[in-house]
Amino acid sequence: MNSTRLTFEHLLYALALLLALTLRLLNLGVSPLAEGEAELALPAYQISGGERPDFGAQPGYTALTSLTFALLPSSEFTARLWPALLGATLALIPFFFRRWLGRETALVLAFGLALDPGLVAVSRQVGSPVLALVFTLLALGFALNDLSLLAGIAAGLALLSGPPLLPGLVGLALAWGASRVFYVTPSEAEEEEHLAARTRFDSSGLRQGVVAMLVTLLLVGTIFLRLPQGLSAWLAGLPAYLSGWGHFLGVPALRLLAALVIYQPLSLVFGLVGALRGWLRGDRLAQALSYWFIFALLLALIYPARQVGDLAWALLPMWALAAMELKRTLRWEFSQPVITLAQTALLFILMVLIWLNLAGLGQSSPEAPDYLTRLVLVVGVIALGGVTSALVGLGWSWQASRQGLVWAVCAALGLYTLAGLWWSTQLHVPGRVELWQPLPASSDSRLLENTLDDISRWKTGEPASIDITVALDSPALHWALRTYSRLTLLPEGEQLLAVGSPSVVITSQNVKEPSLAASYRGQDFVLRTYPGWSGPLPPNFPQWLVFRLAPQQQVQVILWVRADLFPGGAAQSESNLPQTNLPQLDSP
Repeated sequence: MNSTRLTFEHLLYALALLLALTLRLLNLGVSPLAEGEAELALPAYQISGGERPDFGAQPGYTALTSLTFALLPSSEFTARLWPALLGATLALIPFFFRRWLGRETALVLAFGLALDPGLVAVSRQVGSPVLALVFTLLALGFALNDLSLLAGIAAGLALLSGPPLLPGLVGLALAWGASRVFYVTPSEAEEEEHLAARTRFDSSGLRQGVVAMLVTLLLVGTIFLRLPQGLSAWLAGLPAYLSGWGHFLGVPALRLLAALVIYQPLSLVFGLVGALRGWLRGDRLAQALSYWFIFALLLALIYPARQVGDLAWALLPMWALAAMELKRTLRWEFSQPVITLAQTALLFILMVLIWLNLAGLGQSSPEAPDYLTRLVLVVGVIALGGVTSALVGLGWSWQASRQGLVWAVCAALGLYTLAGLWWSTQLHVPGRVELWQPLPASSDSRLLENTLDDISRWKTGEPASIDITVALDSPALHWALRTYSRLTLLPEGEQLLAVGSPSVVITSQNVKEPSLAASYRGQDFVLRTYPGWSGPLPPNFPQWLVFRLAPQQQVQVILWVRADLFPGGAAQSESNLPQTNLPQLDSP
């Protein structure tokens, strides 16, 4: 009875889960689906409507989301619902490893995983590694706690997660192999515990786990036996991942490192310190986590088709190391509390001054007279903080100086992490660039949808009922127009004369069609956006760091509407008047 009693520890895990759910579900459907997200969401939508499309490279997501679309209206929110819900369960995963981490470290790790900007960002994206990450860790945690049935179910869902599973498994396997080769000889008690756990699982749980995994593959992979072709879809993850080795998406490797430093400074700093301390002390767990972090980071950096979201596999071991170090250093016992708290407050104020000067640098150009002055002031404030810490150590106590420095750094970096979390997940301001967003990002999809709805109401009196011909390949655009029953999709570059004179035509900006210019009126919309710089960071780094403003490359499409749909349009078309932008449409 005592093992199932609700304790304060359980309440803290519930609080971490609530925070994780709130951050992942809040405004989840505000931003339109990117190209890669729409490519995975479309098969799920088609399956929910009774069609039999290709499952795609992530059959687990396709199966679960198709069931969601069958029960709830399809939208950006429901398309991202499963990644968000599963990403929130990351806050509960440390509970299954608290025997090895320690209860306090596991709790720190739970809140770190709930609030990490990168993990929150990938949890709000379709096709991110979050499904593979969560199901793999759940399978491992269930297996270590002798829950073989649940471990088998989680393992089956992990196998259905597609290409993101492979680098995660390879990183774990390499870390395990390196740990076995370079480990210090374990103690007799540790060896007996590992042997007992392996014997117990092998004798009673292995068969049950394998059966549960196979049943999960069968039921979820075929959407409860509705689509037998789903049985082979989970094997498509391997060729899809291998094809990425010959396909470069244009995300420089150094940009991944820049994202790690900028968005995760708290976990990175304390994680590196924790790893160093673990190696110096011979801590086997810290060494194993270090191996995992190194291999996961290297696999993300060397993969040609990399995205910043591939760092998700490296964030968990980094946060585990940081939680171990934070648990050691953030203690409430102060030898000289007044001195420690005073130094903490002073250093925190100095860090605020640094940020204010960075904001000033972001608002001025490098050629401005005050730019160099502010830059020198930033360096001076940093030097002042170092001198202050040294004076406190010489005049009072090095322990008080170290504690004040650690608390100030933790408070400042923690506040900065929360601000970065809010920027990357909740603030969707046009012109802002986030490194964790999937590429290419969608821009004017909502504006294009609203314009088409206005045109449809103008002509037919109902939304989503006008005939539209789309002559370009864009999953994001196809997703935005999924509710239009009179939709014709043509390969990009195909001649439009063969389809007659549809009411609305959407083409890429570089299409030269004389019939469109003579009989239609056009308006351009931004379909995709890319970062407008080639290096790891934008050219004006302070401006981007504070305001997230950076150059962007845009890919535009043209919305052509037949001229006779507007008052007087037929006469204008016959007289070959020049094309104009779309007028404001009012209700008839």
